[in-house]
Amino acid sequence: MKLFYLLLLLSSTASASPNSTLYVKIKDNDVCVFTKVGYDKAYENQTLIYIGKVDGINAFHSSYSETYLNLKTPITEKNCIKIKSSEFKEPLTYDVVLETGRSYAQSICVSRTSEGKTVLLEAKADLDKGIYCGTNQYDYSSNSLWKMLKNIYYWFVSLLN
Repeated sequence: MKLFYLLLLLSSTASASPNSTLYVKIKDNDVCVFTKVGYDKAYENQTLIYIGKVDGINAFHSSYSETYLNLKTPITEKNCIKIKSSEFKEPLTYDVVLETGRSYAQSICVSRTSEGKTVLLEAKADLDKGIYCGTNQYDYSSNSLWKMLKNIYYWFVSLLN
């Protein structure tokens, strides 16, 4: 039964389809997304980014989308795609998805300090509340154990489908 709750919690922290991890940092006070993959060619030379607000028990409301043509896939922080921090309203969790023929996704929380500095907060999951913003700053640009476990889970689920 504990395994069932763990799998349910894992599936509630990202979208239902098996996506690869999208890495996120703050750069020049804006949100910066990149993939950390070894290839840089987008399918049909199109890169799509879309963002949706997640409120309550994972209700998704689209809030932003942009299609880029002939853009190199943003592999590193250096060539990341920037999204204006003004696109993120507080205190909601957002799903950020990058499509290049392959899907990359990340649930994030964006906040601003009293000085106007943009910071990332931890997106948390709870069986009663759904996904919500924590109070601690969080690094979405590293390969944490939790992210690796989620990727293994989605890889395993994709094998079963």
